[in-house]
Amino acid sequence: MEIRIAKTAGFCFGVKRAVDMAFSNVKEANTYTYGPIIHNEVITGALEKDGVYAIDDIEGREVNKLIIRSHGVSPEIYEKSEERGINIVDATCPYVKKIHNYVEKYHANGYYIIVAGNENHPEIQGINGWAHNKCYIAKDVESLKAMHLPEGKYLLVAQTTYKKEVVDAMKVYLEEQGIEFEYINTICNATKERQEEVVQLAQQTDCMLILGSPKSANTKELFEISKKHCSNSYCVQGAVELKDEMFTGCNCVGITAGASTPQSVIEEVITYINKLEQ
Repeated sequence: MEIRIAKTAGFCFGVKRAVDMAFSNVKEANTYTYGPIIHNEVITGALEKDGVYAIDDIEGREVNKLIIRSHGVSPEIYEKSEERGINIVDATCPYVKKIHNYVEKYHANGYYIIVAGNENHPEIQGINGWAHNKCYIAKDVESLKAMHLPEGKYLLVAQTTYKKEVVDAMKVYLEEQGIEFEYINTICNATKERQEEVVQLAQQTDCMLILGSPKSANTKELFEISKKHCSNSYCVQGAVELKDEMFTGCNCVGITAGASTPQSVIEEVITYINKLEQ
């Protein structure tokens, strides 16, 4: 069985940076991450073995060092940490940090902020905080249409891992409504390349495996895209979730992985597939 692996599969720059920063700070007592450092249970489990746990609140516990997750956080977390003398290790993805800077600047200059993304995603919650939690958060053009947008000028940005076609539809709608807005493309190149590659791979293979956590937004996006072009697509966290029958009649299998998926998971899946023909 032929195996084709996406060149973009696995850790992106921002995730690798965050993971490296987290593991380089595990030796100090009372070190925590604010929320999971990334959306991957393999990595968070390894950090827990080193005594570094994820927390959602710094109140009511002794914290010496706080590692800010790759998704970023609101200014409130920095302020509270500074007040308590907590040492901050900022592992926010630099591309997410750019969005924070844009949102803070434009909001201060009187712009309304529209963010394309999932309101429950930690990256979006962090971004919203840089506009005093006053952003208009839209998951798609339909939810944007349902909003009562006041007159004024707007900035449109997007979650770094969001689908380009969803944001493009929002731009068209705003233009049709005659709404004055500026658009800054904040979808990172790694996400764009990953999504483009999964389309090509899904069209060329009999079966597609998208590896990553079900909590990972970019992994779910890859699966949805793959499913459109290859009905025999599966989203799994690793080799333990694979079943032999997934590959029945399959001559060529494609593999890609979310930005938070370690190389070790990809290698375990390849090993599983190779054993099928032994």
